[in-house]
Amino acid sequence: MGVEVTWLGHSTVTVDVRGAAGDLRVVTDPVLRAGLAHLRRRPRTPAPAASAGCDLALVSHLHHDHLDMPSLRRLRPAVLVTPPGSSDWVRWRLRVPSTRVVEVAVGESLELPFASGPVRVTALPAHHAGHRTLSWASRAPADARAVQHLVRVPGAFGGTGPDDLLLWAIGDTGEFEGSDAVLAAAGRAPDVALVPVGGWGHTLGPHHLDPRQAAELVARVRPGVSVPVHWGTLHPIALGATMGDRFVEPGRRFVTEASRLGVPGAVQLPIGGSLTL
Repeated sequence: MGVEVTWLGHSTVTVDVRGAAGDLRVVTDPVLRAGLAHLRRRPRTPAPAASAGCDLALVSHLHHDHLDMPSLRRLRPAVLVTPPGSSDWVRWRLRVPSTRVVEVAVGESLELPFASGPVRVTALPAHHAGHRTLSWASRAPADARAVQHLVRVPGAFGGTGPDDLLLWAIGDTGEFEGSDAVLAAAGRAPDVALVPVGGWGHTLGPHHLDPRQAAELVARVRPGVSVPVHWGTLHPIALGATMGDRFVEPGRRFVTEASRLGVPGAVQLPIGGSLTL
């Protein structure tokens, strides 16, 4: 039994759970190709095996760098959880009959059956625009919301103490009152937090967390392990050389800020790097 967390770049993380009743693979915000729209991937594209056999995929919102249709078609997850108000549109655009597409409203939970056992997904609020860019062109729902996801996987750990895995996939958010609602929803601190700490452009704006803000959120919630994501992967065409330390430093700065605040468990992974719980 155990859990392996692998960062594939940007907000895409594979979480492999080897539980008492069987294995489960979760993939967050899958972007698995070399570029999309005006963005290009600087590190190499992850090998298909890194995300193959996905049981559960989570999409936090409809922005192209979190919901990439070609990547989802390649991934072909057994179950895809979409943001509120978007499942019908995603199902229509995805056109993968083998994938069950569902959505979870903010503040609500959905129990999903898998061969390894039932998995509970809870949607939490996020301070971020959730609609698709140029939604009128793709007929995407203009009122789709961005969410965070809390995933509870039973039987992930052996030994004493709680054996459920609590995975907190934040997706993308800025600071807002109630950003630590995961504590009430989970009943305890999550085991793993996937924390956005940067972006792909020259500025972040109020709907994103910088490394300091991300560390302050983690200090309030105190998850067992915090992995910085949403940085160091995508850059605008022809502007990669001007990103400077905005491209390479957010992960390290997050770990430094978390340490300054006395929060253990902040781990910067290289793209393709893993940690085992």
